[in-house]
Amino acid sequence: MLLVLAGCAHRIRPAVRPGQSAIALTAGPNTSLVYLSRVNSGGLIAIDLGWWGATRSVREALSELRAQPGEVSDVFLTHSHRDHIGAWRLFKRSRFHLAAAELAAFTGKDGHSGWIPRIVEKFRRTDLPPAGALEVHGFSSDTTFVFGADTVFAYLVPGHTAGSTAYLHRGTLFIGDAMTFSRWTGFGPARRGYSDDAEVASQSLRALWPRLPRDAVKIICTAHAKCFPYKP
Repeated sequence: MLLVLAGCAHRIRPAVRPGQSAIALTAGPNTSLVYLSRVNSGGLIAIDLGWWGATRSVREALSELRAQPGEVSDVFLTHSHRDHIGAWRLFKRSRFHLAAAELAAFTGKDGHSGWIPRIVEKFRRTDLPPAGALEVHGFSSDTTFVFGADTVFAYLVPGHTAGSTAYLHRGTLFIGDAMTFSRWTGFGPARRGYSDDAEVASQSLRALWPRLPRDAVKIICTAHAKCFPYKP
């Protein structure tokens, strides 16, 4: 069972260690979160890449870590909607990881099914990487990525998009848009108009909690910077 804080979001800097992790908040209709972490094996990882102003915001966050984009070895995407991939051009030397079911949308071979993304796409095409521009790896089941003594656990939560994924790193679960927040209703499942299949998204969210390592999750953050403590 998920316990949230009385229907209101708190801006918590998730699992941030000075000099080790940093957060970039990018603009757009909703604030989009980019998380950067210096991992034990050397180099850095990123989780999601924001939207408007992402390049500037990410560079500022990297400067907090005294790092350059080329030091980011791996990028993990919760999904490929435009408001989560904005800074991809900064990381052409990085390995990109996302669910195999998301690859077609990320590379422009297929589109998302949600009616809002489809309409928006008619007015302005998403800036997607052309074929061969990035090193992209897909995974088709829950997967653990090891960086020395650090880990990133990937959990498939399809429905918002075909390959929506949550990532657990250093006690924080970055849940993407599989969970959302509204000031009127509090935390809830993926929003219907933005989702490929809202019913599948709800089922995936319910199926996620039993798969999480016991006592490993301290904080949950949505892709739009709403964070709250997690208590099973």
